[in-house]
Amino acid sequence: MQKQIFYAYKFKSSRLSEFNYEIDKFTVDKARKSKELISMFDSQLLRSLRYLKKQEVNTIDINRLKSEIKRIKSKNNSIHNRELIKNKQKEIDDLLFVPELITIVMESKKHYSYLFKHGLKLNNKVYRRLSCSAGQARASTVIFCEEEIGKQIDEIMDNGRELNKKLVPSKYNAYKGLITSSTSVVTTPRFCLVPDYHSETEVKVNFVNETDLNEDDFIEEKVVTEVFNRFDGQGIVSVEMAKQWAEDLGLDYIPAQWCFRQNYIKGMLSTFDIKSFCEKKNNKNYNIKTSYKDQNGENKIADLRNIDVIISESQFKLWDSFSSIEEYRDNCERNGLQWGISLISPKKDKDILKMNYQFLQSIFMSTSDIEKVSRRFVDWIVGVNSGNVYYTLLFLMGTDTNEDKLLNFLDESDKHWIKALMLNHSLLDDKWIKRKIYTLMKKKIRNGCLGQILVEGNFQVIVSDPFAQMQHICNQVVTGLLGEKEYYSRYWNKKGVKIVDSMRAPLTYRSEHVVLNLKKNEEMEEWYKYNNTGIIVNVHGHETMNWAGSDFDMDIIATTSDETIIKGVYRDELPVTYTPPKPEKVKLTEKKLYQADLHSFGSEIGQITNKSTSGFALLAQLEEGTEEYNTTLSRIRMCTKLQSAQIDKAKIGKKVKSIPKIWLKYNKVLESDTPDIKNKKEFLNSVLLEKHPYFFTYLYKGTRRKYKNYFKNQDVTCRQKFGIGIDELKKLQRKTVDQIDFLTDFNRYSPVIDSDCVMNKLCRYIESIDFGIRNVVSDDHDEDYYQHLISRSDFEPNEIIYKKIKSAFKKYKDMSEELAKTTSQFRSPKESSDELIEMNVELVYQELDKNLISISSNLSEIVDHLVYMFYVDKTQSNKEVLWQLYGDVLYRNVRAKHSTVNLPLPADSGDIEYLDNKYTVKEVLLDEQ
Repeated sequence: MQKQIFYAYKFKSSRLSEFNYEIDKFTVDKARKSKELISMFDSQLLRSLRYLKKQEVNTIDINRLKSEIKRIKSKNNSIHNRELIKNKQKEIDDLLFVPELITIVMESKKHYSYLFKHGLKLNNKVYRRLSCSAGQARASTVIFCEEEIGKQIDEIMDNGRELNKKLVPSKYNAYKGLITSSTSVVTTPRFCLVPDYHSETEVKVNFVNETDLNEDDFIEEKVVTEVFNRFDGQGIVSVEMAKQWAEDLGLDYIPAQWCFRQNYIKGMLSTFDIKSFCEKKNNKNYNIKTSYKDQNGENKIADLRNIDVIISESQFKLWDSFSSIEEYRDNCERNGLQWGISLISPKKDKDILKMNYQFLQSIFMSTSDIEKVSRRFVDWIVGVNSGNVYYTLLFLMGTDTNEDKLLNFLDESDKHWIKALMLNHSLLDDKWIKRKIYTLMKKKIRNGCLGQILVEGNFQVIVSDPFAQMQHICNQVVTGLLGEKEYYSRYWNKKGVKIVDSMRAPLTYRSEHVVLNLKKNEEMEEWYKYNNTGIIVNVHGHETMNWAGSDFDMDIIATTSDETIIKGVYRDELPVTYTPPKPEKVKLTEKKLYQADLHSFGSEIGQITNKSTSGFALLAQLEEGTEEYNTTLSRIRMCTKLQSAQIDKAKIGKKVKSIPKIWLKYNKVLESDTPDIKNKKEFLNSVLLEKHPYFFTYLYKGTRRKYKNYFKNQDVTCRQKFGIGIDELKKLQRKTVDQIDFLTDFNRYSPVIDSDCVMNKLCRYIESIDFGIRNVVSDDHDEDYYQHLISRSDFEPNEIIYKKIKSAFKKYKDMSEELAKTTSQFRSPKESSDELIEMNVELVYQELDKNLISISSNLSEIVDHLVYMFYVDKTQSNKEVLWQLYGDVLYRNVRAKHSTVNLPLPADSGDIEYLDNKYTVKEVLLDEQ
């Protein structure tokens, strides 16, 4: 499902403020150089802009221009050819650049206030606020549009709705923001709207009663009667229309689930045989009651033989702002609003699940459990280091491969060093390429220390029993095919798996692990036959509550059959819930929508998740049943509620309770304190969550730096006092009182929580493994790799040209060193060091490229001299700049020496095993170039 990419400007508000919100003579070329040009996939917003401008995107022309640029680049560099490329690129820019839209990241409410009142003036045009979706609001980002065409866009997007109807501003922003969703247009279906189905279920929960902002909430166990919308965000698409959409998107399979968009409509559609259900399970009755009423106040009837898609009221956000489906449909047609697909379920599910620390910290695992669950990850890294080039290539390219994808990778990817290695396996011993692989392996090991180990499993879409939904649609008693605590998965059934653990990110508390008992019978196989993927959930339980408020609008869930994971689940934990505040409906104005933006900006979900992680780390060093233990466990539960409140914040447009200060602020004990006050302070200090756990030293550089300095100083002290280091002292079976006191103080004042929690233990275990990855870079070979990378084997450097190139390279090194020195001096508080470093690297690369091209107009000649310099004359120099600037030329040189490529392709009887799958090597003929 390929999507066309377009381009638009994106600014930080501080940059606009510096220019008094007025910028002139700004071009696409300037934006590209200043990294203020972003790519966007096609959306209803972009289609509506083209609709108003009476423009069409001709992909044939775009692909032709790209091919011409690629052809010109393959020729010798010259002023004429560079000018040709520039002109062709401008033609592409003219076709794909969207001048009417600007994305602005609001770094200050003051900036947004000015922009909302006065707009942004760019190239003598005024831009004003257009939309801010829920996702954009979390990133404090707003879409601005040229004001004249923006008014027309608003009229199109209103689509004839009842404008005086009261709505929740923040929710309307989210609904309108759907126009920016990336979508591919599909055939317009015949559709109808049906009411949602609600049912009550009694659930025993940890109920959170909110207290003052700076206090712990009061949490009590109690039974609540919860009303569940059993098909929240879910609808049904007929098999016939699913086949049509698959054809529209150029697919060779029928997806089981579709994430779709239309004006004020969103959600997931499950592929289901509607007509067969009516015939076999509804007495051949195809007529159903819909949500809209006729003139007599009776529900309008729809004949399902004439319906392709059934949507629920939870999917059509403003359904009651239109008088009928017919009015809505006609308005969409008149305004050029089309049905679009943003996401589809895969043809084949993955077999390996990459875990994370949230999934792991919330279960129990012993030391032996940790070693067992980490085995696949350890074997994987060791395998990459085995010297098997095909294992290494699969590591670099991923397991989701086939011949077409790999050949397309060779044609389109900018990872030129991997492409060169695919063609010439001897480059595996090239020192720079070995260093790249070493760096990637090192990163994977660091990620392993953060919980990204590999287990059998995958992510699949959560689906509410579609059979039960058809029962509801046909006004039958809703039973479904699955009983309470029963679930269905075609993927796991094929593997003969009966029990899996399920996890939804972000996962905060133990109760969010739900062990699923998988079922299978003939009737399920018949009615779920189009659900080749997806976790089908019964309509009787409270799973969505456990999964932190999930719904069925294409939410995904991770499942694994790993026995160690399943064994470690706390099965008796109660879900955490609270009563969220109700949002107020008002008559919409632009000012109210702007104010809703401000309330929705930013999200503390990451910070809250970190506090729950600190809680799990602290819990491991507290005695179960103590007040300290119970308080810490309660705070982890409270984090679940705080996260939900952050999500609700955007819906209600109001501030919500955040992390209490008593979790973070140390209480100094004074001599004047009474015994009660002293005890309270000491207690609060004992349950502080202000520190990161030890394993977070692999996530945050600042935490790693603090801990390394602290450990180094304390280790010196330890050696001075006891003659051994801290690690040795910890391992001593018998310790003196002084040694015990030293370790107690070491842990108390450490900048991290170094407890025996699950994640710290896993991190320490991964650290203890000798993966042998240093062997990747330790072996040097004398082979002249430059012969593989130069354009012709008889190349001899031209002394005059080579001298100039060395001079240009020296200037590049001097400039790099100077910029590195000045980065910290001139860093703006709004910029990160990484951003500045990236900008500086790009700057010196561009300067070097310009200087080299001035030496010779023959790019091939320049690159040959550079290869000679890096691989023969100055072999210790970092080759990063060579591959970054001219990797495409180096790959072309390698490509010219090969007519075939050996590819590792999936095969049931293959002799290469990689991550539980088998592959075989196939020699494939390359197209002539």
